[in-house]
Amino acid sequence: MATVPIITQPIEDFLVSENAVDTTVDLFQHFDDPFTTGQIARFELFDSSLGGGITNVLLFDQPDAGASATVQNFLNYVNDGDYTNSIIHRSVPGFIIQGGGFTVEQLEVESVPTDPPVVNEFSDQRSNLRGTIAMAKLGNDPNSATSQWFFNLADNSANLDNQNGGFTVFGEVLSEADLASVDAIASLPVFPASNFFGQSAFTDLPLIVEDPANPVVDNDGNLVRYSNITVSQENELEFELVSNSNPELVNVIIEEGELLLDYAANQSGTAEVVIRATDLLGDSVEDTFQVTVEEASVNPPNVDSNADLTVYRLLNTDTGTHLYTASQDERTQILETLPNYVSEGASYVSVDPLTGNPEPQTVYRFLNQDTGTHLYTISEAEKESVETNLSNFNLETESFFAYAEQQPDTTPVYRFFNTQTGAHFYTPSVVERDSIEDNLPNYQSEGIAYYAFPLSE
Repeated sequence: MATVPIITQPIEDFLVSENAVDTTVDLFQHFDDPFTTGQIARFELFDSSLGGGITNVLLFDQPDAGASATVQNFLNYVNDGDYTNSIIHRSVPGFIIQGGGFTVEQLEVESVPTDPPVVNEFSDQRSNLRGTIAMAKLGNDPNSATSQWFFNLADNSANLDNQNGGFTVFGEVLSEADLASVDAIASLPVFPASNFFGQSAFTDLPLIVEDPANPVVDNDGNLVRYSNITVSQENELEFELVSNSNPELVNVIIEEGELLLDYAANQSGTAEVVIRATDLLGDSVEDTFQVTVEEASVNPPNVDSNADLTVYRLLNTDTGTHLYTASQDERTQILETLPNYVSEGASYVSVDPLTGNPEPQTVYRFLNQDTGTHLYTISEAEKESVETNLSNFNLETESFFAYAEQQPDTTPVYRFFNTQTGAHFYTPSVVERDSIEDNLPNYQSEGIAYYAFPLSE
């Protein structure tokens, strides 16, 4: 089964300045196993002498590429305990072993109570190959599968993939060790056992008997019986560092699916990093990206050493909206000529007044002519989008400088959108952010607008 994991979004190259804060990346946002979320079914036999008695099966439960409805149907039976004491009632060596239809306790045979049939989800990307598990169904109805399933003992794709819409494969054994119990069952003698139990379906019943020539069935242990089938959740992928060409520049750490880039102090240069993602069946894919650490500039580019660095917040008492400016002249003019504006004091420092910190970027200020409110963005892409698509927004000024990525000692400036007024609100205060999120449902968080420096105590 070709369940090779895929790269959903290549990890982009990183360009940071010397002494940058650590970078974290959620690797699950970049890699995926399109068939599974990591659910594993554990089939446990009463008789552990049959190849160890355990078969672990990776379930293909992902929507689209997987068989999510079929897996959910299977899980319904598992969760209801319907497979406890269930038996393998059909064995065709070299072809399949089949179960899920009957339980036996004290030699009393009961049919598993069935739920409504599940829709057929056959895909040629999930073919009936050796070691896969598929749903049994009626020969003339592709959407008739209920509780019964079978393990493929061989490559049955030429036959079962083409019969009446195909048989839906919904999982695969994890390893050769897990296949051992399946093969052990297939090696048992098979009997036409309708005389034993009065079940017409028991035409190829595998039995555990001492003398196949004279089979005696006098206890439940003569049948291939599962004590239980349970399901657990694992990470669908495991990640590892394949190579790092410059560990003196950046230490690469992977923990619980998170990639951490820890930059060495006072170092600049380039590193090539290769990350491998391996799925639960042992298939893998690799991605390569570069990390470039530039020397820190003593004076930040495009920042006038005499520029105003403190960003002030002004409240429009008529509209409840805010205006932010780093210009003392503009702040003074507004307060002197517009009585509906009151000062709420200094909000934060846009650029480190001592070092400037490396590579600050322009924060652009737009005026919404319809509402009189302002939008601030550090994103060139958002700036271009606003200019192209929103004719009622005018670019007023390159308002001040800030940082698109977190720098040492900087703090996030959070952006909110007021769904009632269409205005935006910005704050570096976590307390104020939390208060807004808890108490003002008309304010939607738009995440971090940019990074700046907190005011000195």
